[in-house]
Amino acid sequence: MKMNKNTIVLISVVGTILGLLLSPSNLYKYCFQGGHCLWLWDIAEATNPFFFLFPSLLLFSFITYFLREEIFRAWLRFAYVWMPLSLVVIYLSAGWTGGGFGIPNVLDQETVAIIFSGLFIIISPLLILWKYFALRRT
Repeated sequence: MKMNKNTIVLISVVGTILGLLLSPSNLYKYCFQGGHCLWLWDIAEATNPFFFLFPSLLLFSFITYFLREEIFRAWLRFAYVWMPLSLVVIYLSAGWTGGGFGIPNVLDQETVAIIFSGLFIIISPLLILWKYFALRRT
């Protein structure tokens, strides 16, 4: 499937909405007859770090929506590599606070997601500006 500007905006809007719906601030409690309660916080806590990337994707898809196609394609090639790489690294990062061999693990999934999202926010405008000025010179 060929990705165009509308498709990227749609994917980032859906991912952002899903991230907001699954955020830990939406804490639900369902109790059964036996007294056992299911907290949806745990489900949201497991999936939410993956949705940190979508608001930044939404921001830059809106920015590149109004720019030339060449600039959009350059940014999209970067996002094609960055987003899957970020998701894999977030998934592989430890989901607990204890480390191995007596070393505490300070990089949990949420921290790694924030770092990769921040790097995406820093690198994307630099790439867009670089491509914009490179096309202006020619």
